[in-house]
Amino acid sequence: MAPRELVHRCLAAAVAGALATLVLKAFSPLELCSGPACFYVAALAVPIMFSTGTAVAWGLMALARLRPAWPVAVVGPFVTLALLTTVVDLGKWPFPLVSAAVGGGYAVAAVVTADEVPRAWRVALGLPVVVLFAWGVVLPILL
Repeated sequence: MAPRELVHRCLAAAVAGALATLVLKAFSPLELCSGPACFYVAALAVPIMFSTGTAVAWGLMALARLRPAWPVAVVGPFVTLALLTTVVDLGKWPFPLVSAAVGGGYAVAAVVTADEVPRAWRVALGLPVVVLFAWGVVLPILL
């Protein structure tokens, strides 16, 4: 893969992730509740929003001619979740920076899922993401 194609892949994935975040922000159901009812809304809404964000990002990447788009669309939310649960404090950061962090997560996913990138580089970029995901998502669930 030429460097130009890799840059296109990363930029397309980053823009798709950021735009998917804006779409999800526009239709966020968490403002609809208050008190204990938010738990039930969140339990239903978060998986639906996660799936919707994946579908929107996949569609945008397909429109940008990112081939194949589905591995980035599947891996991107997990990379983003790893970043958002460990590095980014959602309550303190303004939304444009959170959207940029989501775009960065999708760009990392685009590099990690590129077949033309040597395996050693994919492992070197993917391993910290796996550690962050285990630390920020899996560990709190188990404890």
